[in-house]
Amino acid sequence: MRGPGRWIVIGMILLVHFALHPVWSGWPAGPDLLAGGLLLGSLGLRSSRAAALGFVLGLLEASMALGPLGPTMLVLAIAGWVGAWLRDVFYSDSARFMPAFLVVGVWAIEVLSLATVFVYAPLSAAFTAAVCWLAERFVSFFVV
Repeated sequence: MRGPGRWIVIGMILLVHFALHPVWSGWPAGPDLLAGGLLLGSLGLRSSRAAALGFVLGLLEASMALGPLGPTMLVLAIAGWVGAWLRDVFYSDSARFMPAFLVVGVWAIEVLSLATVFVYAPLSAAFTAAVCWLAERFVSFFVV
């Protein structure tokens, strides 16, 4: 699908994601329509614009989830850029390419977001420990 019809479908997918995500977020294997909409949108954009789309969608997702902004925006920006880059590598209008592209792409986004948990969690813990230790040293300096 090309033209405005593709963007109408992508808009509907994203609207359904943001409307119904709280319902299926508790499911063990709920659909990730945000990743699907991003990957479909990245097939129609250049790499830089697809990365910007991923960045904006990551900002919306992180603000809705009230979580940290950085990892979500980074993962979705990278996924948008790679999705647009792969459009030039593979024949993206093939009926066989689209389902395989979406399955592998959403799976890669989930794996990449799990990898950022292993990067950001220790950094967050170290930063929290440093701030608490400095606060304790600061207070003990004036109290004693």
